[in-house]
Amino acid sequence: MNIRTFGAAALLLASAILGGCATSRSEVRIAPPDAAAAAAVTKPRAVVIRSVQDTRQFAEKPADPSVPSLGEGGASQASDSVKARAIARKRNTYGQALGDVLLQEGQTVTGLVRENLSAAFRQAGYRVATDAASAGPNPLNVDVSVRKFWAWFTPGFWTITLTANIETELRISDGGVPVVVSVVTKDDLMAAGESAWVETVQKALVAYRANAARQLSAPPF
Repeated sequence: MNIRTFGAAALLLASAILGGCATSRSEVRIAPPDAAAAAAVTKPRAVVIRSVQDTRQFAEKPADPSVPSLGEGGASQASDSVKARAIARKRNTYGQALGDVLLQEGQTVTGLVRENLSAAFRQAGYRVATDAASAGPNPLNVDVSVRKFWAWFTPGFWTITLTANIETELRISDGGVPVVVSVVTKDDLMAAGESAWVETVQKALVAYRANAARQLSAPPF
């Protein structure tokens, strides 16, 4: 490849990566899980997801893009409502952090986890009740800590890689060892527009539901 061809390719890739206002803050919507994927109820006890807490730690200008961070004044200046919706950080071809990727108003990280974990319990054969009053006798109460929920950008020569990491800790009312559900997914793409971030996060959530359902179907559940 001659210098002129290389330069044209580099400019094309840079243009693709920076498309969609990489320096600005974007808001995206993640579709809910498919309700039709629920399995028949086979477990005798219902499940109540009692609480879901966002325990992610945001940092100021981390060198590692997998660590949650925010622009527009940084994480220390961001409101709790912004942090609750933050799922990724855009970057340029050199890996420099730019604008944020947030969920649209009305969606939060804890809300997505609750929806997808509920779907996973249903896939594992449980009935998921909204509260103790509708759960019936002796329900399984579940408290969830969202330790990781983040997508990030890694520049490459011809393509870029978008990676998503979701990790939650489930504490079940029966006690015992907490259940940790963790997934990492990757996509090699030509550009990192808003649709790419949505696809990456949704792919991670599909893997998260499958992993959670598999763990929740095994003994002692």
